[in-house]
Amino acid sequence: MTWPRPVSQNQGMGGGVDAHAADSSRAAPGPDGASPGGGRPYSESVPRRRHPARLSRTGLAAAVTSALVMTGVLHPAAAAVPGTGVDTSTALGFTTSPRPTAPPPADRETPQILRVQPVEGRKVLADVWSPAMDKAVPTFLLLPASPSPAPLLLLLNGVGGGEDHVGWAYHTDYQDFFADKHVLVASPEGGRFSLYTDWQRPDPVLGVNRWQTFLDHELPLALAGGYALNNTRGVIGVSMSGGPALALAATSPHHYAAAASLSGMPEVSTPFGRAAMTAMVARGGGNVHNAWGGHDDPAWLVNDPSWNVERLRGTAVYLASAPGNPGPNDQPDLGSATFVIGAPTELASDLGTRHMAAALRAGGIPFTYDRYDNGAHTFALFERELRDSWRVVGPALGA
Repeated sequence: MTWPRPVSQNQGMGGGVDAHAADSSRAAPGPDGASPGGGRPYSESVPRRRHPARLSRTGLAAAVTSALVMTGVLHPAAAAVPGTGVDTSTALGFTTSPRPTAPPPADRETPQILRVQPVEGRKVLADVWSPAMDKAVPTFLLLPASPSPAPLLLLLNGVGGGEDHVGWAYHTDYQDFFADKHVLVASPEGGRFSLYTDWQRPDPVLGVNRWQTFLDHELPLALAGGYALNNTRGVIGVSMSGGPALALAATSPHHYAAAASLSGMPEVSTPFGRAAMTAMVARGGGNVHNAWGGHDDPAWLVNDPSWNVERLRGTAVYLASAPGNPGPNDQPDLGSATFVIGAPTELASDLGTRHMAAALRAGGIPFTYDRYDNGAHTFALFERELRDSWRVVGPALGA
């Protein structure tokens, strides 16, 4: 699948226009950042003063509609069809049983790889032991062709965590995309409705969730025991995991060279963000207060990347979103579910991403934001965002 080169927008301190940006003959983007046409995202190169984030009528409609869909109050007219590219897990929470894994190790206190199963080419499935969660986490790995030490890229799935068979390994050709790139790509299968964070307490339905500990400490440590890694890390999240990807880079004691949110929700502690987080967790039967406490708990601010933009300085930050209107960026995944499920979900993601971009501008933090003029939360859109993100993420990783 190929797309036209986007008109990208790099926001940096005194930086110039990105090499892939539109030339001066193209029309300027509209006030909300939408490009004038052609499915291209916009780009900016000079930090702007932040305007107070306001929930417009469109944004309010997006929030309400998205919350209704996510929580199941609004039932889609058409059921999701397995194998389509619509990220139905984001809106409906369809899940399957977790994948069987290897038995626990004798030493349950040490992160380690328990078993590696070949899948296809350089794609393998590794069972990685998590002492913090006392379980094995099946993790798809794309191994680099060269045996020399490679950077580690965490490529996270959406709200179903891949357990619902919705994710990078099932709906994209990401294996072909990374085939010529010197990077080890790790995509854990698990963490449905977890917000990929460390929960304060076990949840009666969702159990023990210590995903930030797993992603930031246990997984890299286990992989380093079996593969040649250098000290460079990056993280890319999509949909539910977009915000957590940025939060991981902002709060980790380790430096992340790059962090990207693809159609994510990187706004957590505002009323809109709280509603979105609460809706996502509730759709899986969980209670978000078990994650971050009550709404006055400081954990909400700690895990809000839009509140911690200064801690992203020095990280190559990439954002992408679309306004939710189905279009060419969703081909070949257009269908009834795209309109009923994907459109309102992407519209909500777009609003949260625009607020994150405003926070980065206000803090003078360099970032790149591709805002497409069409797209409705499909994997066709996500795959384009992944490919477009690489001009930012790849150089930062040295891959």
